[in-house]
Amino acid sequence: MNKIKLLLFLLFFVFHSCGYQPIYSDNTYANKQILSVSVKNIKNRSGQILKNSLLNQINPERERVITKYNLVVDLSESKEELAFRKDMSATRTDLENTARYSLIEIKSGEIILKQEIKSKSSFDVVESVYATLVAEKDARQKNLSVLSDSIYTNLVIFFKNKK
Repeated sequence: MNKIKLLLFLLFFVFHSCGYQPIYSDNTYANKQILSVSVKNIKNRSGQILKNSLLNQINPERERVITKYNLVVDLSESKEELAFRKDMSATRTDLENTARYSLIEIKSGEIILKQEIKSKSSFDVVESVYATLVAEKDARQKNLSVLSDSIYTNLVIFFKNKK
């Protein structure tokens, strides 16, 4: 038991000396800056879902803050049929969502961060049209969740490094 305590104690100093800091800790410069990000409207229903997910991550308490940055996101989607039956109808489809986003500083109008992120999911195409639509919707939702998490994490890292 003492060895474990000693190991944990030493690991604390190793992480502390290497500059390790938890990315999601409260009251950091990055967390204060990210609250001042406004997410602009994104086209279509998938865009609405992505925007709402980003807003829930950026400002979950809906605090009123002065907007310093605009996040502009362009969302696209593509499908690729992968597996085929003998009659050449698809049985498996890849759904890929791509988010190209820019973080714009309002004061200067300058683009301070520009990136592209992709997420891909697959779903089965079955004889039931309803089941296929539900599977496609679920794949899309998973992609949008991954994109939202990635964009948010990249923003936090950007602001943490900007400090």
